[in-house]
Amino acid sequence: MLMLRFIWLGLFVLGCEKSFSSDKVSNFQFKTIDNKVLDLSQFYGKVIVVDFWATWCPPCTKEIPHFIELQEKYKNEVQFIGLNVGEKESQIREFVKSMGINYIIGYSNENIEKLFGGINGLPTTFIIGKDGKVKAKAIGYRSKEWFENQIISALRES
Repeated sequence: MLMLRFIWLGLFVLGCEKSFSSDKVSNFQFKTIDNKVLDLSQFYGKVIVVDFWATWCPPCTKEIPHFIELQEKYKNEVQFIGLNVGEKESQIREFVKSMGINYIIGYSNENIEKLFGGINGLPTTFIIGKDGKVKAKAIGYRSKEWFENQIISALRES
C-alpha cells in the first residue's frame, strides 16, 4: 500500500514521505571523499542511514547536526552514510571539515540513485534495517527525534 504524507509549513511543502513494503536495497559501491571505495554490504548487520544531500541545500545542512549526534550515540549499532549529489570534491571536503562530520561521506551517482528508486528532492534519506530492507524514507527535513525513532524501531525489528 502506498501512503504519502505531506508536511506543510505555511505555504511551503517541506517534503513527502512514502511508506515502504520493505524493499531490499541491492549492494553497491561508492567512493568516499577520502578516496576509498566502500560497499554497502560492509555495514550489513547494522542499521544504515543513507542520506542524499548537498552543501547548498538548507534542509540538508540543518539535519547534519542530528546525524552527527546520532552517529556518536549509536556508533556500535548504526552507520550513517552521506552521499553528496553533484558537487565538487573541494566544496564537500571544506564543508565536512567545517561541520565536524563524524560519519562516512561519499559521492552519489546515477546508478546508486536508481537503486533507491531515483532521488527527486534533497535531502532524501533512507533508514535500512539490519536485514538490508528499507524501513523508512524521508524527502525533506526531519527532526532529530524523527530519525532517532526510526533508528530505534529498526534496531528492535532486527
